[in-house]
Amino acid sequence: MNDRFRHLTPELLASLSADEVADAVMQHVHLRVAGAWGREAPIIRALPPGVRAIYTTWLVDAEVNAGGFHQYFFNSSGQYAGDALAGYELLGAEDYAAIMRSAIATYEIDREQLESVEAEDPETFADSPVHAALREIDQRYYALGDRIYHMWAVFVVDRPETFE
Repeated sequence: MNDRFRHLTPELLASLSADEVADAVMQHVHLRVAGAWGREAPIIRALPPGVRAIYTTWLVDAEVNAGGFHQYFFNSSGQYAGDALAGYELLGAEDYAAIMRSAIATYEIDREQLESVEAEDPETFADSPVHAALREIDQRYYALGDRIYHMWAVFVVDRPETFE
């Protein structure tokens, strides 16, 4: 971790390239929750809105690009789905927010059943209609490319007050 990002300021964030913004926010959050793993949710939810928006949408990006919304919801990152949706809305990223709404709704339809099937036999879930619906939502997400990186960079410049 880079101690440079222990304290994020609007000036520091604005000085970073579009590719560096998410990494700086991720490192900042990890420095803040270090030693508090398992209790990180209240810390993350108490972050300034801009930091929280970028971090929770970064979690979506990392998980979906690594294994789709199925992976996102079944890993601990899924607990931040509502925060990520609020983050997309704060960022003005309506295309991403619409996809996140669809993913949450699709997952929530059969959440209890899916969690029990996943726990008993993960292979069964892969063949379920909900997993197929999540794969379609994955494709919509992938079609947006990496525009979110640019949105994060523009947001830190346009809305510095959300990082204080």
